[in-house]
Amino acid sequence: MKQGDENRPVWLGSATFDRDVGLSRYTGQVTHHIGPNVDAERDGLTNDLKNSKVVEAVYEVSGVGPTFMGRNGEGDRYFTDGEVKISRLVPGCDRKVETAIELKNPPLVDLKNETWKALAALLGKGAAAN
Repeated sequence: MKQGDENRPVWLGSATFDRDVGLSRYTGQVTHHIGPNVDAERDGLTNDLKNSKVVEAVYEVSGVGPTFMGRNGEGDRYFTDGEVKISRLVPGCDRKVETAIELKNPPLVDLKNETWKALAALLGKGAAAN
């Protein structure tokens, strides 16, 4: 297990929406197919943690950058703003926090996020048609 700068455990994870089950086009084994909006699942996980009242602070760091027409290993389309959300949990998750601190992004990052949300809405409509 990794230790962060605060000498606390660091857990890394990701989330996707399993929209369907099918056979792998490569192995013929049973696999899952994901929904295209991976940011919605990331944000849902963040909100679930905040609603559980175990998050001290939430902030964003730049990841790989936007992907408009990505495909995963099974060929499922996906799109993402490419950002990473960090949820800093209460040590041991043994107490509740009523309101998580939302650390502010620089103004240009907020502008990029708002632009991406509008684009993601368009991409989501296109993905629903496929």
